[in-house]
Amino acid sequence: MEVTRDYIAIASDVAASLRNLPSGHDFVVRVVQTADYPIESLTPQRRYNHFYAENTLSRRVLILVLQDDCLVAGLEAHEFTSLTFEVGASRIPQQAIAVNACIEKVDTSGELQSRMPLARMMVAGYVCSLQRYSKALDVESVGVHLFARAQPEYLFAKSQHNPGKHTLDDIGLVKWWQHTMQHALTYAMSNTSGSLLPVALESDGDKCISDTAVAYCVVPGADAHGAPVVLGNQSGFKIGANGTASPSVDWKWGLSHPAEAIAHNCVLQFPDDPITRLLAKSHTQSWTVAMLLEMLAVSEECGSGHRTAYFSAMLPIASTQLPGLPGCNVTADQGSLSFEDYDQVLVAIFDRDMDFSATDAAKTSSRRFTEFIDQQFDIPVVAVATNGPAIELNPPVVAPNTPPAVNDLSSMVRKKRKVTK
Repeated sequence: MEVTRDYIAIASDVAASLRNLPSGHDFVVRVVQTADYPIESLTPQRRYNHFYAENTLSRRVLILVLQDDCLVAGLEAHEFTSLTFEVGASRIPQQAIAVNACIEKVDTSGELQSRMPLARMMVAGYVCSLQRYSKALDVESVGVHLFARAQPEYLFAKSQHNPGKHTLDDIGLVKWWQHTMQHALTYAMSNTSGSLLPVALESDGDKCISDTAVAYCVVPGADAHGAPVVLGNQSGFKIGANGTASPSVDWKWGLSHPAEAIAHNCVLQFPDDPITRLLAKSHTQSWTVAMLLEMLAVSEECGSGHRTAYFSAMLPIASTQLPGLPGCNVTADQGSLSFEDYDQVLVAIFDRDMDFSATDAAKTSSRRFTEFIDQQFDIPVVAVATNGPAIELNPPVVAPNTPPAVNDLSSMVRKKRKVTK
């Protein structure tokens, strides 16, 4: 199975999404990715099925966004392209191609010069690039998955101490990811500029690519009654201003598999994931999906007072031709690193001398990292200037300048009775 993934296309899709941020800002998008390499199945127990065969290729992708030569945001993902053969009841082999991406890390350094949803737009651009890649493989949908767990920093060392960084708590992060997935999926389906405000994207009739994406969210330890707390009113079918159906996301509570299904046969097991570590134990062979969720709720990583969440979405692929990207004369293998070289990149960004706790330290660390990338691998970048509208924040409500009312408490004071002799 021959699979190619153009890193310039990824950077261009991310840049196209960032372009819709408020005008007056310049960013540089840098993408580092590995070449495809074979791995074990994402459902390893199915290899014992004589009527099922799978060939899976994987790659790792690191997206970095810089402003004034300083790293401001980053995303790391693991992508999987699987070719499966299965013999069903008809005894006729069925071949299928599946594309799944696991977003492992999203982080900001705190050095963004103005308040704007940069990380959210970065995720939207990446999801849009997945749609473009999957369309080339002629698949009907692409899976986007992530495990949301609050940490003070993911990619940028010591950034938790940067006063410009806004760190979210457990529930805050879950809600942020739900809103981000909502925006990213609708942005990719519409393939338009997207919306910077928390409103539904609207279609103009001929640019609407697909109707609805199906997304799942589950917080281990919480039941379906807790869904509105996380999902809010984000689900449902949206109608555009001209009466046409616009892209929407149908949110469901739980994993994307029947509760009674055997977990080993259907639940994807991504690297460095609590589900994968739990299902690696020998006594889990007969666990159903419902039992897996129950055990996750009391596990060390998802229980013990932690609030984590699993997100999974199936993004429908456009049936029409996607708009092209600016041409770039690169081969499929140019810019794709070996697994060992990619590890060197991670070692460089996680180096103990990296420091994003303050502006001067962040610029020094960013310069040292980019010089290492340029000298070792010489990967081109994509520059983008933003031209979107300004974000209007709700002004604070100011109370009228009137003197405070004086409380008259005389009626509430009990007068001492006179003692008569």
